[in-house]
Amino acid sequence: MKVHLIANMYPSKQHPNYGVFVENTEKILAQSGVAFDRTVVTKQSSSIGKLMAYGSHFFKVIGKSLFRKYDVTYVHYATHNSIPVLIAKKLNKNMVIYTNVHGSDVVPEFKKRQKYQPYVKRLLEVSDTVITPSAYYKELVQQKYGLTNRIEIFPSGGINKQTFHEKETTLACQELEINPAYSYIGFVGRIDRGKGWDVYLKAAELLKEQGKLGNCKLLFIGDGLEKEDFESMVDKFGLRDHLVHFPLLSQQKLNSVYNSMAVFCFPTMREGESLGLVGLEAMACGTPVIGSCMAGLLDYMEDGRNGFLFEPGSAEALADSIKSYMELPEEAKQSMREAAMQTASAYEVEAIKPRLTKIFSV
Repeated sequence: MKVHLIANMYPSKQHPNYGVFVENTEKILAQSGVAFDRTVVTKQSSSIGKLMAYGSHFFKVIGKSLFRKYDVTYVHYATHNSIPVLIAKKLNKNMVIYTNVHGSDVVPEFKKRQKYQPYVKRLLEVSDTVITPSAYYKELVQQKYGLTNRIEIFPSGGINKQTFHEKETTLACQELEINPAYSYIGFVGRIDRGKGWDVYLKAAELLKEQGKLGNCKLLFIGDGLEKEDFESMVDKFGLRDHLVHFPLLSQQKLNSVYNSMAVFCFPTMREGESLGLVGLEAMACGTPVIGSCMAGLLDYMEDGRNGFLFEPGSAEALADSIKSYMELPEEAKQSMREAAMQTASAYEVEAIKPRLTKIFSV
């Protein structure tokens, strides 16, 4: 089988984590004998570079679709690829299209992206198969677009156990050059709207005011458009001395990050959180998750078993959940860590590989 992979996110040497789930999906299919012709956009450092990359991308998508023969055209991210793929489909009616939708495809985070929704809807309608990362997102797609074509679930490339696995906490802290004497309450994500970084900081402030931070520090990994607001809030809440902040890190470094944490906070408020791989990455390292009771997290979070669920957007509820976990006896914490790893094992690449190969074998 020959597949034309189309994606506007794909890793490069300069940005190895950018769209890594697309590459992971490609690797799974390649191992089953699928041959790929790749038309992708890597992360650009300037607006002009981005504009040129997308212009070239559009023409390549259309040109290859017309003049090369593929068994399947596999599209990652409907929003950014819908227009050229729809043009190609109009010119080549025999195209077989599989579209893998992600977060903001169905729930745009910015108003300017709303204008693409008619094209997204049309692309999904003409797709032979639509692939979603979770059962939650499948239902959302069906409800919003009223689709009747085949919809399959595949969890965004899954978890690579060679990258995310349990490691001794002291060793993980040493690799990050942070003090292993502290317990770390963690966050990994962009400092952007809806990601819940502000809820995390407000919860930390509440714990500090209540004298409950104790021997805990905040381990925060991320960067983004709202970094200035983040820094202001850290100072306003007097959390500077409690905070250990890294920008975006490689996946290998993230393994040490998750293993350094006592607990991982996932306070997303995004309806478009189609799965939430960071939660599963933390669980693969034996770190329980305190997550918002919404969206894709509900596919794998079990309140009281592999972590705690709390009301989305409520700093008070997040703070209470952190306290509840920290006050658990060690035996209960160990049980929760084991349950977290058990949950993640169901999403490991080897476990989910048959799902994707089956989707493409039809």
